[in-house]
Amino acid sequence: MANTYSQESDFRQERDFGQKISATFEFIGVHFRPLGRVLLYIVLPAALVQGVLSGLLQTQLVASMQMATGAAADSAWQRQRSLYGTMITSPTYYLNSVASQIFSTLLILSVYGYLLHCLAGPSGPGRTTSVADVWAVVKREFLGTFFSLWGLGIVVALGFLVFVLPGVYLMVALSLFFVVRLVEGTGFRATISRCLFLTRGKWWSTFGVLFIMVLLLYVLLAAAGSVAALLAGGLTSMVHAVKTPLFTVTVTAITTLFTLLVYPPILLVLAFQYFNLVERKESLGLHALVDQLGQAPVAAGPHAYRPDDEGEY
Repeated sequence: MANTYSQESDFRQERDFGQKISATFEFIGVHFRPLGRVLLYIVLPAALVQGVLSGLLQTQLVASMQMATGAAADSAWQRQRSLYGTMITSPTYYLNSVASQIFSTLLILSVYGYLLHCLAGPSGPGRTTSVADVWAVVKREFLGTFFSLWGLGIVVALGFLVFVLPGVYLMVALSLFFVVRLVEGTGFRATISRCLFLTRGKWWSTFGVLFIMVLLLYVLLAAAGSVAALLAGGLTSMVHAVKTPLFTVTVTAITTLFTLLVYPPILLVLAFQYFNLVERKESLGLHALVDQLGQAPVAAGPHAYRPDDEGEY
């Protein structure tokens, strides 16, 4: 029988390397429509705004580089310094940074908020998780997740400043941060400690499943990217003829939209890795099944007779 991923026991299982990858695509196949609807309504507007701002920033940087290149007396270092000066003094740079954080926050909360409702199980016959259900999670967790993104960036950056290897180790271990935080409801420091505990002795498997998923998605999107590059080559010559930055903004916005296809599978495979590690270390799913043994089934309420109803046995 196919797994519907609609109750907690469907997630809290020990899975080997291949099963975590396959479970990710099975989950997407089962929940493609409702999850896609959530991403469309909650994340897509932020993705478009962030893409447009990123395109405008790139246009400003290209114009600044062309002006610096035109000055033959300037050295390469001076041109680079001029480029960074333009970026730091541009309000678009700061707006783009904030928009990027908002987009990442909404994407993380949309995927994991949907996952939380799947863990809780169906709340009614034939009812699926709606956009309103996920939006309630987004509103409740937005500020904590938004500032946690900045905090994680600082922690990982400090790891790289101390030495490269601690930064790489933290970057992989803390990739489970948001699924741990949302599922277990822990604070910032407690979530970091929890991630380090879960990945202790399992760092390489976490790195491996993350690397393979990114590689698979890259291969799957390579064909689409090559077609887009061919189209972009033809459009670039047309746009250069009229000297307009519209092309840069459009391409950057479309590139940002591709993250809606790439990041959900990555977030989901990390979630299945989290459930796998918890089950291996603590066997929460097994304990829940043991606790259910001997319990009488919930009595069915009165309902109309149906000819195809087989009754309760």
